[in-house]
Amino acid sequence: MSPTQAAVANVVLTNPAAVVRMTVTDLATVSRSSVGSVVRFCKDLGLKGFHEFKLQLASEAPADSGDRDVAQDGTPGSIIASVFQSTSRSIAAAESSIDPEEFERAVHALDAARRIVLVSAGPSAPLAMDTALRFRSAGLPIENPADPISQHICASMLTGGDVCLAISHTGRTRATVAAAEAARDVGATVVAVTSFYRSPLVAASSVTLVAGSGETRFQIEAMMSRFIHLAVLDALYSAVTAENAERTLRGAALSARAEETHRI
Repeated sequence: MSPTQAAVANVVLTNPAAVVRMTVTDLATVSRSSVGSVVRFCKDLGLKGFHEFKLQLASEAPADSGDRDVAQDGTPGSIIASVFQSTSRSIAAAESSIDPEEFERAVHALDAARRIVLVSAGPSAPLAMDTALRFRSAGLPIENPADPISQHICASMLTGGDVCLAISHTGRTRATVAAAEAARDVGATVVAVTSFYRSPLVAASSVTLVAGSGETRFQIEAMMSRFIHLAVLDALYSAVTAENAERTLRGAALSARAEETHRI
């Protein structure tokens, strides 16, 4: 490596967890190099740029000492404190892994969509159900078929002005990837919410919102990632509804009227 590249590498090796939370300008400042040098450093590693570098680093960097197995402390009181603290840290760290330009593209695609099909499976399904209800209540034309075959069929019937919103922690769930690929093949925009950059779902997507997390040993497959993905989906909802206040207010009024009939 050149002296400049070595300086960047030394910062990464010294504190990889901190670099995950840095901007490209932050890393250039700390390593006493330049933004261009940092970008070249990333590309010399075979990556597209700093954003992909951070995603790779986040998946390989040692866990923070504060994210140790929550069961080590033993008592229920200490465990609940550890889980809440770890979740809070993970959500804060995940924010830096989301590309703002990709997020903006996702918002514009959803706002302008003539039809939205939301696809997911397994542990991601409850997030999809909640998201579909909230988007629908704000007046967006969204549907969330319950079973994978229906999702695939609906995705294959989208058109160029439509959006397939796919949620998958691993990005490797066969049914979700198949639906996303079907939507892509008919010209629809595919927006993916996932935890890993290198996955079949990302390859099938037009817009990718990658937000991963560390996990503790006793949490069922990526429980913390559910909180992070829910935060991403909440941000999408907030941004999309802000794009069209009239549509949002009209949908909210109709939804509130319907919900009231189900209350005692």
